[in-house]
Amino acid sequence: MPTLVSTAGVPPREQVDLWRNVVSDAFGPLQLRAGDTGGFAGRIVGRTLGPVQVSDVRAPAHVVSRAARHITRGNREHYKFCLLLRGSGVVEQAGRRVVATAGDLVFYDLTRPIELVLDAHHLLALTVPRSAIPLPAAHVADLAGTLLASRQGPGRMTVSFLTALAAEGDSVDGPHGQYLGEAIVNMVTCALSERLSGDSPVPGAGAELLQCITDWIERNLHRPDLSPAVIAHAHHVSVRQLHRIFHSAGMTVAAHVRTRRMDRCRRELSTAHLRADRVSSIAARWGFSDAASFSRAFRRIYGCAPSDYRAALADDAEDGDTPQRRPA
Repeated sequence: MPTLVSTAGVPPREQVDLWRNVVSDAFGPLQLRAGDTGGFAGRIVGRTLGPVQVSDVRAPAHVVSRAARHITRGNREHYKFCLLLRGSGVVEQAGRRVVATAGDLVFYDLTRPIELVLDAHHLLALTVPRSAIPLPAAHVADLAGTLLASRQGPGRMTVSFLTALAAEGDSVDGPHGQYLGEAIVNMVTCALSERLSGDSPVPGAGAELLQCITDWIERNLHRPDLSPAVIAHAHHVSVRQLHRIFHSAGMTVAAHVRTRRMDRCRRELSTAHLRADRVSSIAARWGFSDAASFSRAFRRIYGCAPSDYRAALADDAEDGDTPQRRPA
């Protein structure tokens, strides 16, 4: 269910501090500077859609910066995607400086220093675990502090999808939210891949072989022995060639298998008629032979234990879609 945070209910002199605290709680320690206007009329509506935290943000002009000293080893590793719906801003990260205007999708890494200089704005912010993106982290890092979406192809379709998502508001809540979260991850991964590898990352016969392999993997996710060697043997290619095919598409074999397995587990944990199934049984059904390792991996990706994830969804289903309002 959505969570509303607004500065409207506190004295003007306390609004900037409140906003700083809210943003710091969500994304780690930072500095915030705002104009001397006597108040700060900010509003965030946050939702959890599967692995993605979605925030609809409206705020006046301000500057947010995060220095290296603010980043600790304890910070959770996430990527941030911000679609500007209104207003403009300047983003600096990794030695890059880009100007964003309405319709631009900005990509940056929450584990690296950054500065954002924002005019009065309305934006949709997506916080995605790095582990949920099935692309080589070292390659994705090269895109930090850039405008991700292009004006055509996958980038344009991603912007269109996110713009529609922002317009839907409360209607994105409910049991279908998990599927929207999956769609968000797939769309931003597609836009990242476009930037990394071009519109056709695996040309010709390679694209057909990759599709054949990923389809086969999807049908065999339940196998505990689903290793690169097993996959390569099933398709009459060498392990080295298999890795090269996936690398050309901007991903790794292991990350793809892990992501697809974890997604299947999360879906079953979210399914009402499977609530009687033990978490360990669901994990084993999708190739995780060690329940403790599965639980740790799930927590890294989704931020909570599998049993807590299931319980939270069950509570949401019982409570309905009534938003929780948290006064600022």
